[in-house]
Amino acid sequence: VREHLGELIGRSSVMQQLFDMVALVAESQATVLIQGESGTGKELVAKTIHKLSDRRDQPFVVVDCGSLPETLLESELFGHMKGSFTGATANKRGLFEEAHGGTIFLDEIADTTPTFQAKLLRVLQEGEIKRVGGNQPIKVDVRIVSATNKDLGELVKGKEFRQDLYYRLAVLPLYLPALRERREDIPLLVDHFVAVSCQRHRQPLRVVSPDVMHALREAAWPGNVRELQHYIERAVVTTTGPELTCGDIVSLGSSSRPEDLRSVVRDAVSHAERSR
Repeated sequence: VREHLGELIGRSSVMQQLFDMVALVAESQATVLIQGESGTGKELVAKTIHKLSDRRDQPFVVVDCGSLPETLLESELFGHMKGSFTGATANKRGLFEEAHGGTIFLDEIADTTPTFQAKLLRVLQEGEIKRVGGNQPIKVDVRIVSATNKDLGELVKGKEFRQDLYYRLAVLPLYLPALRERREDIPLLVDHFVAVSCQRHRQPLRVVSPDVMHALREAAWPGNVRELQHYIERAVVTTTGPELTCGDIVSLGSSSRPEDLRSVVRDAVSHAERSR
């Protein structure tokens, strides 16, 4: 059983399957669509695919499609010509040109407009872009990996996402499980995050007691791996002593649902006391 693939961590069967898929996908040039809830590590998967591929020495460019309005997103990705809009004082290369030879990661692809989707489809079909305000096509050799926390198939059915683009993006679809679907990986992740946080904050390595590990393993984690990571970092920074204890965790509370974690901790403590 592998516990790591690049920076991905897990020994559960769902993660073993994901490792196998990522390794296979990395060898091809096809587009990849990564679907999964927020905080599951979609960018990490994209980065791992890039690092295992023959494009590893070329750029890996990340674009958050959800954070930019359509006009800015186009200019960011495709570049623009001088004078093509107010403030365009010079020609500008877009991120597709910057990523030439490498991989471009389009995060939150579901949040794009139909106009943008049509232009992206053209890039996939023709392997070329046009800068905003320009007529000259520019050839680009870029592998596209996209991600979404929404169900793109459902959006296609509801006519909210272009079907032809969906099929182009999802040649190789990957599904990233939520943390609650892989609870057995939590101890492995906790040990990793504790080690990383202690090193980052120049603190001696902390020990996580079995009670605490049980509480962490049973907690809800609606924010997935990202929430667990932030939680552990906060615990390391705000507590003292060699152990991260149940008391510390109760006093911190989980950022999303403190009452869940508190009740789990209480159960864990009483269970530990009964079994002594």
